[in-house]
Amino acid sequence: MNRKTVSMWCLAQLFVIYLCSDLFGMVTIKPDHPNFQYTGRIDFAVPDKPVLYWPGTYIKANFEGSLLILLLDDQTGQSYYNVFIDEDYNNPRLIDCKAGSNLYVVSATLADTVHSVLIFRRTEASTGSTKFLGIQINDGKTLVAPPPRPEHKILFYGNSITCGLGNEAPDHIDFGAEVYNNNFQAYGAIAARLLDADYMCIAKSGIGIMISWFDMVMSQYYYRLDPDNPDSHWDFNQYIPDVVVINLFQNDSWLIGNLKPVPDSTQITNAYINFVREIRRHHPTAFIVCTLGSMDATKAGSPWPGYIEKAVAYLQNQDNDTNIGTCFFPFDPRWSKHPRVRHHLAMGYNLADYIKEKMGWSSKIEPQYNIKTSSNFYLLQNYPNPFNPSTIITYQLPSRGHVSIKVRNALGQEVATLVDEEKPAGGYQVEFNPVNLSSGIYFYEMRSGGFTESKKFTLVK
Repeated sequence: MNRKTVSMWCLAQLFVIYLCSDLFGMVTIKPDHPNFQYTGRIDFAVPDKPVLYWPGTYIKANFEGSLLILLLDDQTGQSYYNVFIDEDYNNPRLIDCKAGSNLYVVSATLADTVHSVLIFRRTEASTGSTKFLGIQINDGKTLVAPPPRPEHKILFYGNSITCGLGNEAPDHIDFGAEVYNNNFQAYGAIAARLLDADYMCIAKSGIGIMISWFDMVMSQYYYRLDPDNPDSHWDFNQYIPDVVVINLFQNDSWLIGNLKPVPDSTQITNAYINFVREIRRHHPTAFIVCTLGSMDATKAGSPWPGYIEKAVAYLQNQDNDTNIGTCFFPFDPRWSKHPRVRHHLAMGYNLADYIKEKMGWSSKIEPQYNIKTSSNFYLLQNYPNPFNPSTIITYQLPSRGHVSIKVRNALGQEVATLVDEEKPAGGYQVEFNPVNLSSGIYFYEMRSGGFTESKKFTLVK
């Protein structure tokens, strides 16, 4: 953003704030108000200026009135936040932080009633910390009791995939600018929402267990409150998760050849065992999910899932740790970049199903994703839509069976068969790349067992 754009943005903000102050009057609700609900590793050393670092950190509140303004002090001006009003997850207000202390108008035209707000950090700690300085609402209004906390908690340790790096980037690039990174649409946050669980994310792009793209590995990082300070220790008693998910080894798989000597399979397996033992000491009662994917560390023939399976089997047998399991995300050989939102959706649903089965939790389907399920079948809306020249369709089978996905035109005539075969349980993606079809509205239909669902999509040439 150039200086002219920043100046125009600041003038626009000041003008709106002036109007709000003149027309409505405002009161500042400071962060130490008891009706703010915080989730994540947050530094409360100064209670009325809590510091947010980690991706997926969030604040909830219920406020009165028609006006909402955020007060944030961002370290670098590179952080991004989603703000959701009244659980309208289809229409986030995107906060593009500016360096220093600033006011951000979320809305001045809400109905004069009680509203919920969710302030969610999209970007990872590398974009710098943010001090939350409170909110401004209509004069005479206040915060009412916050929503009840979910019954369950999930904690994620991971790398760029868990961060959601580049998940909203255009398909022709890998990950791009910070604005394309949205942890709210990363698989971990998706799975937590599906399971109605509190969510904490401790992740850093490029990090590994044995080797990283920088001079630090996960065992030197995961315990920190302030990610930039190795002497800053998080109190693990502040958040006791029911489930811990570890998604690491992707960067190790790329970089392992740079270690001298190159570790053999036993040494790699032992490194994973030692890391999981370290995590277990901090989370003695949690069910640990050891996962990997969806990038090429899980491609066909890769040894890396096998290292994890051997490590988990060893821990189950030698440590008598039966509260642990594996759940891998398949690699799509047609997609070599960081996963996009459509991939994260499939991963999130697969993980939620796995955790639901292991823990006996209930789950829910979020209407904003336009997904219906029947016995854990699902068919996602294609992405992109409208499309040209191709689009991706994601679906899931709960058990082995025959599945067909066919495309029909507006007259109901079949124009393409994308899938027509028996498949094992799991999540899948299929590409539709029409060559001889004209622009228009089409429908794709999935049938498997007693499950049938169709969705509309648009081809634009």
